[in-house]
Amino acid sequence: MRNALVVALAGALAVLAVSAASASSPVVSAVGSSHWTIELPNPFGVTVLNRTLSFNARKDVGGSATGHFEYHQIEVETGATFKFNVDVTCMNVYDGNRAKIGGVIVVSNDPTLPAGGYAWFQVFDNGEGDGAPADRSSLVGFGDEAANEAFCNSSNLPRFGPWDVQGNIQVSG
Repeated sequence: MRNALVVALAGALAVLAVSAASASSPVVSAVGSSHWTIELPNPFGVTVLNRTLSFNARKDVGGSATGHFEYHQIEVETGATFKFNVDVTCMNVYDGNRAKIGGVIVVSNDPTLPAGGYAWFQVFDNGEGDGAPADRSSLVGFGDEAANEAFCNSSNLPRFGPWDVQGNIQVSG
């Protein structure tokens, strides 16, 4: 009887461990680092040189999104440099290869977009290898929490771009 109780308890613990591991495993994820240049003429009136967009985002089975992204942009004509660090609060994958990622700004050197605001973007994973087309990215958008959530939860394509990027983007889910 005692052995049966020990086996039953061990089995129950194993089930709980597997359930806990599954709950924290990502359902969808996106990782990557890219950079690009948007030459004139463009809708923004300045040459946009993105030095780095690095990100790691995941969404678990419970719907919680976690991760971080960093964005560094230079306006070539003015020399203005903008840097943002963002904690991911929302993420969704559409069409199997397109991730929409957004979150709260935790570090910003732009006084018009301070910490506490929100930023978002979307990326396209177009495969790996010599024959694969370039991965793509939208620009980073900015706004409030409601706009951030609406962005992540909408399957709409970007209004501007997307542009081919240099780097590697991987979307899973």
